[in-house]
Amino acid sequence: MKWEQMISIFAVLLVLLSCLSISVVSAHRMHVVHKISELEIEAYFGGGSPCRDAEVTIYDNEGNLYMEGVTDDDGKFGFPPKIGMNEYIVVVNATHMPGHRGETTINLSQNVAEAGGTGAELPLYSRIIAGLGYLIGIAGAAMAYMGWKQKKKYGRGDKEQ
Repeated sequence: MKWEQMISIFAVLLVLLSCLSISVVSAHRMHVVHKISELEIEAYFGGGSPCRDAEVTIYDNEGNLYMEGVTDDDGKFGFPPKIGMNEYIVVVNATHMPGHRGETTINLSQNVAEAGGTGAELPLYSRIIAGLGYLIGIAGAAMAYMGWKQKKKYGRGDKEQ
């Protein structure tokens, strides 16, 4: 046998064996990560100045004490949400200014539903179409420039001779 025939037979066998031994593969590695972020409250007075060192008391929806703490210099306090608890009652008392008290109810199920509807990222197909449109626009601009250069170089062609 000639070397060319042996190499071609070997290549065909190699292709056949590789086709038979292909298993299910994925194109890219994918990681799925989730993070339960911290809930942050901000306490401030009517003029916008932060309520520093105020006592923060957090209750669950049944009125049981969940957590206590103190606001920082910016009037902020963060706490981790408890899994399965959807509603919190937050009470803030300004200890250095008696009589200043604020209360709010945080409903996580409502906040998550509202936040989910305001996604700023486009779906994949829209991004692909937008990318193709961008490339077609660049190609059109390049062709217009090349046509302008051709007209300038060879003249308009509609001049009388």
